[in-house]
This record gives sequence, structure tokens and C-alpha cells, in this order.
Amino acid sequence: MQNLNRPISPHLTIYNPQKASTFSIWHRISGVFMFTIITSSLLIFNNLYLSYTTVFLVPLLFKYFLFDWLLFSCKLLLQTIFLYHTINGIRHLLWDSVIHVNTIKMRKDANILLFVAFIIILIQFCVEFQLRK
Repeated sequence: MQNLNRPISPHLTIYNPQKASTFSIWHRISGVFMFTIITSSLLIFNNLYLSYTTVFLVPLLFKYFLFDWLLFSCKLLLQTIFLYHTINGIRHLLWDSVIHVNTIKMRKDANILLFVAFIIILIQFCVEFQLRK
């Protein structure tokens, strides 16, 4: 048999990514990210609360490591991820109740998801920026 040096099966690079599949993948990634952030922060707070030594970690963090812009950007990032996950979850609930399962409506819902998420993120940024002044 000849060695033709070609893949056994098609690879992902030959497929065009669709909005629905991309949103589904990002929905899972955002869920894992939020779970990781919540559990790690709970574990850190639990260790700080149950430790026998006095830990002055918060003033040290605020004084040397966490600057104002870093806290602002992390807060905005977490709010964005939570917002995206929530809106996309509502979209999945609509699909589970057999609403908007049509291909045209799914594309329209994807565009609405992007538009609403962008507008709310922009509003959050403006509100947080005004509170900083």
C-alpha cells in the first residue's frame, strides 16, 4: 500500500465554524471559568479564615499587586463572562422549550445575543468609569 501522506479523517480546519457551535463552545468555557473562579475564591477565603496565624494579605495585595486599573478590568471581565453565560443560557432554555429552533431564528438570536451583550458591557464600562472619577 502506498503512503499518500494524507490524514485518515478530515481535520477541524476544513470546517467553517458556525455561530451556534462557537457560542456553545464559549458557553461551556465560560461556565468552567466561572466555576473555577468561584471555587478557588471560596477555598482561598476558607484557608484565610481558618488559619491560625494572622494574615494581612488584603492590604498587601492592594498596596503592591492589585492596582486600580487591574481591579477595574478584572471586575469588568468577570461581569462580561457572567453576562454572556447568562444570556446564552437563556437562549439554550428557549431552544429546550422548542422556541426559536428554526435556522433563521437561531441566527437572529445569535446576533441579538452579541448586540445585547455588547450594549450591556458598554453600559457597565461607562458606569464603572464614572464611579472611578
